[in-house]
Amino acid sequence: MAKAASKLGWKVVGGAATALAGTAASRGVTLAYKKVRRSDPPVNPADPDTALAEAILWAAISGLAIGLGRLAAERAAARGWARATGSAPPGMLRPELDTD
Repeated sequence: MAKAASKLGWKVVGGAATALAGTAASRGVTLAYKKVRRSDPPVNPADPDTALAEAILWAAISGLAIGLGRLAAERAAARGWARATGSAPPGMLRPELDTD
């Protein structure tokens, strides 16, 4: 039962951290885009009325920023989890190192 609770706890902690980081990164990249391009980013880059170059630029910078933000948040949450519990979050250890 403790293992299941641990998995659920990590899903909540890790999920919340990555969701918050993704939201923050999305807002940050939108503000940066507006400042640099002096226009709003595309609402839907897949819209045929959006210039292809603009759609590609937006997809690349937003994807990179959100992905890196989420990765950094999950790593930080995993370090905090390890400090609080004394072990890595469930599923973080390589199978050969997992003793459970």
